[in-house]
Amino acid sequence: MLHEAVERFYSTTLLVFTGYKGKRHNIEKLGRQASGHDAAFLKVFPRATKEQDEMFKLLKKAYIDARYKKDYKITKKQLEYLAKRVKLLQRLTKKICTAKIESFI
Repeated sequence: MLHEAVERFYSTTLLVFTGYKGKRHNIEKLGRQASGHDAAFLKVFPRATKEQDEMFKLLKKAYIDARYKKDYKITKKQLEYLAKRVKLLQRLTKKICTAKIESFI
């Protein structure tokens, strides 16, 4: 469900800023597109270290693997880390999108 949440937060941002919401599930590409509207999105899932990169890849793979592959595994520690990052994305999305919507008025 964390992958789904990330996908929706990025898609919400794109909808607010562009008026278009594509049918893309690749959170890496969605994140790059969202970061074009605010660079703060680049800091949500840092990938500077091997561990950070592996965590993002684990989240990215969850869209298919968690549903269909019996060998997909995630530890409680990994899940807690990713949940914290998704909550950060949620707050950022709300802040940025609210400001953009208010600028329309």
